Amino acid sequence: MVRPKAHSTSTPKRDGYAYKREFYRDAGVAADYDRHRFTTPARLRRNARKWRAIELVLQATDGVRSILDVPCGTGRFTGALADRGLLVVGSDVSIEMMRIGAEKTSGHENVAGHVQADAEHLPLRAGAVDCVMSIRFLFHCDAATRVRILREMQRVSRRWLIVDYRHRYSYRWVKWRVLRALGLTRAPLERVTTAQLHAEFAGAGLTVRRIVAVNRVFSDKWVVLGEPTRATDSSPGSTGRG
Repeated sequence: MVRPKAHSTSTPKRDGYAYKREFYRDAGVAADYDRHRFTTPARLRRNARKWRAIELVLQATDGVRSILDVPCGTGRFTGALADRGLLVVGSDVSIEMMRIGAEKTSGHENVAGHVQADAEHLPLRAGAVDCVMSIRFLFHCDAATRVRILREMQRVSRRWLIVDYRHRYSYRWVKWRVLRALGLTRAPLERVTTAQLHAEFAGAGLTVRRIVAVNRVFSDKWVVLGEPTRATDSSPGSTGRG
């Protein structure tokens, strides 16, 4: 089993959305991606926890029969969504990553196909699917870019949006604050508060409907369910982090 290393082929060498968008389009990166992320027991458990959180959020929706998985990457969850009975379209800016994902789900009757796309400019008509899901993506972007992407994703969704965010309510944030105070790190660590999450959704015309913590202590990930803000919405609503 191979543990991910900072110097591995598929590990980005620096931060920045523009850089990472191009980085993952490399064929060598795509070929190495799964080997480093889904071959150790710890990574498999982490992936299973994320899927459980996604399932909890899906249970809070209604009327979802079709879903856009963007970016689908190498098919981390595309097949699982299809196995759940949903009609799935996979999409990614990287043809190289998407090709691997398409091979995994080849012949699956619930996978409608794959389309190359930039998340800021999706080549789908308005209301093309019942739900758009985006996992392990938005935290690569700055806040203004996230709002633009959320708005575009909501354009092609008839109602629901499922995304994940990195938040401040975990030991990782506390550890970073301590190291920063001691002068032991200068590396930035962007994580959102609940208020920032609601503000970004509001900026995209969305209301947060549910937040599910992937792990209440050790993970800094939320899976978040949103839908378009209605005129009757005067508060964020019921968004417990359970």
